[in-house]
Amino acid sequence: MRENILLLLQIITVDFFTAFGLYSILFLIVSIFIKKPILYKIDEEAVKFISLAGVIYFTVWIIGIFVFYAENNPEEKSDMLNRMFGKYWIGFWSQPILWFTITQLLRLKKVSKNTLLRILFSFLLIVSIERFMIFIITLHRDYLPSSWTMYRDLDIYPSNFFLALLMKIMVFLLFVGIYYLAKSRLVKLVRSKKYNL
Repeated sequence: MRENILLLLQIITVDFFTAFGLYSILFLIVSIFIKKPILYKIDEEAVKFISLAGVIYFTVWIIGIFVFYAENNPEEKSDMLNRMFGKYWIGFWSQPILWFTITQLLRLKKVSKNTLLRILFSFLLIVSIERFMIFIITLHRDYLPSSWTMYRDLDIYPSNFFLALLMKIMVFLLFVGIYYLAKSRLVKLVRSKKYNL
């Protein structure tokens, strides 16, 4: 159960939140040059999808807390409660609440249409607080310039990196399309049942 919850949370954060952040940046750039209504319709559905993903993420995260607590031994339960309500409680609660809040604020048209907020929210969805802290800490280490190498630990080179980002956006848009089709079919089904009664 634990592994399934962690996998689902990772899929939502990496494949949906990060992809939505990348998509938003791409959308804002493309919308400067292209003013077609279909582009804005796709964006509207993407915002609705990411809002739903935020609700699912937060629900699974809360369920995960209870599952992890129930499966732990007494010492681990004490450590978990200390992390949740102890001296550094803000580190435990801030990221999930931030992601949930961002995704729900996007439901508001004034927020989702505001370019500055979209860029800020995109950055906050792409770069988690943990990633940001790791980045800041690595900038302050005393590395010698001779030890600086790009892509030392990664097998990702610039061409593959941009291709991977493009694929992530395409997969996100595929899920948005599936969400739109499922939602429209469900609405038609409800309307037909309503009129048949």
